[in-house]
Amino acid sequence: MRPEPWHLLVLLLVVLIIFGAKRLPDVARSVGKSMRIMKTEVKSLRDDDSDEPSPSPGSTGTSSPAEPPRPLEGRAVDEAREHQREADQQHRPSS
Repeated sequence: MRPEPWHLLVLLLVVLIIFGAKRLPDVARSVGKSMRIMKTEVKSLRDDDSDEPSPSPGSTGTSSPAEPPRPLEGRAVDEAREHQREADQQHRPSS
């Protein structure tokens, strides 16, 4: 079943009523950022699965050193770092 053009117009109208015109850019930006993060995570999972060598019969089962963890992304991490900086400045002894 293919959606008719007026179905899309009704859907857009409902979204506009629910979120309001002022919040639509923020909602679209958040959805885009979430999709980008999900895409990179899925890609990294696929790369991890394809990069793992299968253990040979004579190997001891030890793997090479793991890569350092990648930094987290997002507003929550930035806010946490800023909060930590403020706390460090407050507890720093004055000279």
